[in-house]
Amino acid sequence: AAEGAHGETSMTCTNPASGHKWQLKIDYDRATADAYPASISDAKISWKDASDGGNYTLDRKSGELTAIFASSTGGFFLHHRCADN
Repeated sequence: AAEGAHGETSMTCTNPASGHKWQLKIDYDRATADAYPASISDAKISWKDASDGGNYTLDRKSGELTAIFASSTGGFFLHHRCADN
């Protein structure tokens, strides 16, 4: 886990196009994001969500979250903005 980051935190992530909001929970001690194993560095947090197949990357400095979904038609990206609660 990143230096100095301990415990749990939650963030509100918003899709700027649709306005859809959801809560992202990060546990630095267990290295998880929404309970999925995550790679946590000072710059980013990355994880794969087994429930929707998305690969997520959160830029810790800007709060930009990119979700990448593969599909037989080429896949797609979703962008969100996350901020601490």
